[in-house]
Amino acid sequence: MIKAIIFDCFGVIVGRGFDNTYKLAGGQPKKDYLFVNENLKRANLGQISEIEFNQVMAGKVGKSLSEWQANREKAEAKDTKLLGYICELKKHYKTAILSNSNKGVLSERIGDDLLKQCFDEVIVSAEVGLIKPDPKIYYLVAKKLKVDTNECVFIDDHMKFVKAAATVGMTGIHYKNLEDLKINLATIV
Repeated sequence: MIKAIIFDCFGVIVGRGFDNTYKLAGGQPKKDYLFVNENLKRANLGQISEIEFNQVMAGKVGKSLSEWQANREKAEAKDTKLLGYICELKKHYKTAILSNSNKGVLSERIGDDLLKQCFDEVIVSAEVGLIKPDPKIYYLVAKKLKVDTNECVFIDDHMKFVKAAATVGMTGIHYKNLEDLKINLATIV
């Protein structure tokens, strides 16, 4: 029986993923893959601050910090329809965000009021020192929600993270869009 629904943030609730953000800012995600992933990992583990991360990315794409941040704001808009749907789900299920991101970023992108309104738990990699696909982070979110992993649905736009959730017993959904998610959830819950 499903008791909890867990959402990734970036590429699901906010924006369409960092590759899209980087590309819109003038970067070349495929060419700069190693650079981007190394710096994302450092930020997601809290090894560099969000401002340091933004400075590094701005420098790489040849933009000023304010230009980079303006591009990022535009690319990383929150999906208010999905958030509304999540708030409806919360009436019947425990809900959480499990995000590889730096401290404070979810508050900045979604807002504290909506986070409290839509989610029972917010797990941020930089705050817990673990990143997806480490199995420990999936167990952690289930523990925080006070459910077993096999009572959870995990939704992410990256298939490798969906597969990792499945290895700990969660039911995974590869996120494409809201309508597809509703269809997939209806077959599970």
